[in-house]
Amino acid sequence: MSDDVSRQRLLEQIEQDAAQLQRELHACARCALFAVGRNLELAEPASLEVALKTAIPLSGGVAGVRKQCGGLIGGVMAIGLGMVKYDARTAHPEERKPVMVAAKRFYRWFESEFGHANCYDLREMHLGRFFDMTDPEEAAKFAAAGGHEYCAGVVGKASRKAAEIILESQQSRDSGGP
Repeated sequence: MSDDVSRQRLLEQIEQDAAQLQRELHACARCALFAVGRNLELAEPASLEVALKTAIPLSGGVAGVRKQCGGLIGGVMAIGLGMVKYDARTAHPEERKPVMVAAKRFYRWFESEFGHANCYDLREMHLGRFFDMTDPEEAAKFAAAGGHEYCAGVVGKASRKAAEIILESQQSRDSGGP
């Protein structure tokens, strides 16, 4: 099997895993980070678990307050986890540049692909309005409007794109690039 076919299968697996995790767990930032981190083996399981805990309140537009989509945030977190190869407690401004460029590229792709970066705007645009997921009645209306499936698609595609960017950076690094 060629490397390109293996890579495509891996990316498809990440997209499917992320979407399924979102359907089951409903915490988009965590689901994106988990699917990419687990499939690309970006961290030891215990370290990934710590990162996943930090991602949980970043869903629903950052703690449910309608800001950036958790699928976007989880993807950015995965890019950091996959690309930062230095002690993160130190400055390393030159080594940080490619990570920031990659994260910005991902952010711009996300806006272009989905039309917005904010959870509120995405739900308004695709589901007709935002739903307060802390209210059981609103959560039921969200589910009835197809919200879980819509968000699963966003999280899946975003996870795949974040993984693509990480794999590109690894390939570039392995071939002597920046």
